[in-house]
Amino acid sequence: MTHKKMRTALGAGLLALLLAACSGDETNDNTGSINDGQSGEGLDTHTQSEVPEAAEGDSEIGFEMNSEGEVEKAEDVPPEEEEEILSLFDKYISTFNEKDIEGYLQLLRTGDGYFNEEEERAALEEVFESFDVEREVKLKTINEYKEEEAHVFANLSLTTTDSESGTEVTRTGRQITVFHLVEDKWKIASVHFMADPE
Repeated sequence: MTHKKMRTALGAGLLALLLAACSGDETNDNTGSINDGQSGEGLDTHTQSEVPEAAEGDSEIGFEMNSEGEVEKAEDVPPEEEEEILSLFDKYISTFNEKDIEGYLQLLRTGDGYFNEEEERAALEEVFESFDVEREVKLKTINEYKEEEAHVFANLSLTTTDSESGTEVTRTGRQITVFHLVEDKWKIASVHFMADPE
């Protein structure tokens, strides 16, 4: 069986994803600043100050595909952990779609090297003032699992509608959502999105 490793190496803000979706620009790498990708270059679903040093060295963000082109599910994921992680992922999608900023922020790992709560709140408020946004999950699976870290792979469809002009743009792509176990609770540590070619 032939395997192909596909890697995402993205970091930018929620605004970058939405601006890119509206402009139709392609994916580029970014450094993780909220200001990256303001021209629509970067694609990700969050702001994030920077990637923690430990995360940079410990694991690659990516996914394995088998010869049929399907993403490989991680082995040996405890059923109760799988249920909790995938439930949290569903909540991450629903709170975003419902514009529930406070509920959404509670799911994130914050602090040095992770999400900046104030920047994230400001970015979400700005986006929700300008756009109606709907994310739809086409497929999801835990594709990497360790004792205190899990990666959820998902195929997503993102539809943005400009509140003023009514212009609607839909982009599809693949996303890796990285979860860390923090004080016995799973939190979203980073999110990496790669748009499908148009």
